[in-house]
Formats: sequence, structure tokens, C-alpha cells
Amino acid sequence: MTTPTLSAKEEYLRYVERSLFLKGGRWIANFDLAIRDVDLTEILKGKHLAEPEKRMDLLLYGGVKGKGFVLSRAFAFLASPTYVVCCCAIEFKNPSKVKWSTIVNWIRHVRAIMEVMQFEWSWVLFFGNGSLPDKIQGHFERFNQREVGLVYADIKNKEAIKSTGFIAKRGDTLFHPSNLDEKESRLKFWKKNKVKK
Repeated sequence: MTTPTLSAKEEYLRYVERSLFLKGGRWIANFDLAIRDVDLTEILKGKHLAEPEKRMDLLLYGGVKGKGFVLSRAFAFLASPTYVVCCCAIEFKNPSKVKWSTIVNWIRHVRAIMEVMQFEWSWVLFFGNGSLPDKIQGHFERFNQREVGLVYADIKNKEAIKSTGFIAKRGDTLFHPSNLDEKESRLKFWKKNKVKK
């Protein structure tokens, strides 16, 4: 019996979940909840939603607690507040035709989610099979908000672009689609360099 092949979308979403739950995301926050195919009307009851943007592919969130070393660790745990942060992943089915107004609508929705759920900051991770138009990439890279970091992952070409700021920079490291092949390339390396007995 053959194992069913995962779609590029499903493979990438699983990669994002692994990145936050098991890999580099652990150094940023204790991500402990992931929700697929999120209905925004349930979260943002009574708020106006732009027609095309009513469902989100993935929402992950967790808490950030100040950390210290040795004696300061107990003080950091007791004295520092816990911040709740999130990652919102949205697929663009036709990246070459995406308009900046669509991205702005998503940013508004995410900010509304942050307000309702009391998130301190958020990654807004867009992804798709192909690159965004050059003009949109320019807007994307110039975007600068302290609490929101934008990342676009081009799964087809294994490239990513990000907005300015620390949050987006960390997101680029965690969500870059070139890392999808990391496990496979390591396996090939060890097979190639295996010591023969």
C-alpha cells in the first residue's frame, strides 16, 4: 500500500508547525496550539470582514515568558509578564495576481484578532506557488510595524521576502521554504559520506 503524497500546501503547513513547536520557534515562544482552516467570522463577531478574506489556513499561538540564568531565572518567572503571540498563515492561490489591498485587508484582520485575543505581536505568513508582483514585493519589504511582521514564502522557487523589523527577520529564518529540503539533504549527505566497515 502506497503512502498518499502530500500537497505542497499541506507539506508547507506541517513544516511551519514543526518549526514553531519543535525547532527554532521554541526559543521565541512556547507555541502550544495550532488551529487549521480558521473561520474568522467566529473570532471577529460583529466586525466587518472583506469578502474574500474570511478563512485563514493556520493560526498558531503561545506564550512568551522572560528567561534568565541560574538565580535570575526564578525572578524572571515570577516578575516578568507572559505575552501571548501568534502566527497567522494564509495561502495565496494565485500569487502573481495578488493586490496590495488584499494584503492590507489581511493585516487589518490580524490586528483585529490580536485585539480580540490579546496577542502582543504576530507573524503574518503568506505563502504560495510562485512569486508576488515586483510592485507588491516593494510594498511588502517597506512595510514596518512593530507588532506585525510580514513574510511571504514562495514554495515553488524556494524563496522568501519579509518586511522590515525584528519580528519579520525571525519569521524569515523560521519559515523560509528552502529549509523544507533540510531533512532530505542531511539524509543524502550522511548516505554519501557513510563510513564503510
